[in-house]
Amino acid sequence: MNSGSRPPRRAFVGLGSNVEPASHLRTALAAIAGAFEAVRRSPVCASPAAGYHGPDYWNLCVAFDTSLSPMELVGWLKQLEASLGRRAGEPRHAPKTLDADLLLLGRVVSARPPLPHPEILTRTYVLGPLAMLAPELPLPGSERMLGDIWRGVQCTGHLEVLSPDPLQP
Repeated sequence: MNSGSRPPRRAFVGLGSNVEPASHLRTALAAIAGAFEAVRRSPVCASPAAGYHGPDYWNLCVAFDTSLSPMELVGWLKQLEASLGRRAGEPRHAPKTLDADLLLLGRVVSARPPLPHPEILTRTYVLGPLAMLAPELPLPGSERMLGDIWRGVQCTGHLEVLSPDPLQP
């Protein structure tokens, strides 16, 4: 998916679901693969619901090339969430059919949307899949590689790589 004449950049998006996660994540991955080029993904990881008692989340990170602006891409991701039943204004700490967050877009550092996403360094379920997908990528605004950050940072929460991959047919 392209917009205007901007050169494509590598986007990294965190995906999570704890409501029928296999179905919702497969649908999200198919939509992303249909809209963007060179899509790759991390392993699927399980983590406890954050901030409330509920079913575990399945989390993963996808990377793809896009020439959309950060705000255009966030808008596209919000539409994807809505297409899978997520309603605007839902409580932050509640079950979700799909949570799709823009984590990185090339080397962009911005306040709105916040890039790099602020939860990269504080949430295991965000940093883990991102670092598994791109361990040699430097965090924008830093020269530290994501894999090194993953090995050294003290994130909150437990993360389990699901094996065999529950999203494979």
